[in-house]
Amino acid sequence: MDGMNTTVDVAQIAALPVVRQAAQAGEELVGLWPLTGVAHMSNDAKYAENLQVRLSRTLAQVMTGEDVTMPDAEFVYEGAESIPGRPQSVVDALLAANDALDGLTEPAAPQLLEAAHDLGVVWNERTQAAVTAAVDSALPPEGSGFDGRTFAWRFAAVIALFDELMRAATDQAEAQLGSAAPVSGGAPADRVMGIERLALPFVPFANVYAESIGVPGMFMTAEQYHGMVGAYATPNGSTDATDSAAVLAQVLGPLAVAEWRKHREDVLWDPAEAKKRAKEEDERKNKEALAAKFAHIKDDPTKPEVEL
Repeated sequence: MDGMNTTVDVAQIAALPVVRQAAQAGEELVGLWPLTGVAHMSNDAKYAENLQVRLSRTLAQVMTGEDVTMPDAEFVYEGAESIPGRPQSVVDALLAANDALDGLTEPAAPQLLEAAHDLGVVWNERTQAAVTAAVDSALPPEGSGFDGRTFAWRFAAVIALFDELMRAATDQAEAQLGSAAPVSGGAPADRVMGIERLALPFVPFANVYAESIGVPGMFMTAEQYHGMVGAYATPNGSTDATDSAAVLAQVLGPLAVAEWRKHREDVLWDPAEAKKRAKEEDERKNKEALAAKFAHIKDDPTKPEVEL
């Protein structure tokens, strides 16, 4: 990617409609804070645990290429080191994924490098240097922070860092394939797989960086991750980093909206209200079923009306 403009215009990314739409959902979520109710705080803690379980499943699926179930991920999160009837390779991958997730507590390059090690990702020296430089440049100077920046701008900053990291992985993947020449007609499978493996640690790290600047964490399934890498790995002829970041924005924006809405719903979840709504829904379905059952019977105008 020699000659590429490696500076992402964060403001330009923040202005994209997909980023602005995501920012609205993000603002609705962060607007709940500070949480004061015990129930809401408990719900948020449960959400955080569930997010780690879901992320560990995604990481393990990409690492192994095998079917990893939510029960698998839950058992390992709870401390299991083997699961009767399940491949040990799946359990080992989940253990490694949880080690990586537990070790990522702040957006620091050493922690990202350690997460890569935990996940069995091997970066060459050039990639390690590029990753470290990208992370260091994304961190605000001491005391400056991101105060005063809009939510859209901060989300765009997450996308910009993700793009820089992805380009580092792409460079190594292309070098390993023996050619960095552009291709057309979509990304070859080997190119996608190469980038997919090398970029895996960026998924949880992006969340750690996001949360450090006031942006909630995101989530993607293994299938969504594969789709994101496929979109990113398909050359469009541009040498501008902002264009590649825009590709990521188109994928990450909708994923962020879905996750942030889920997060908000999980925090506000009320078991009593949920039980009431479930009961009302059951009654509605029963009425509809009863009405359908007798729909073939013609009305008798001489009989009094009976409410179902």
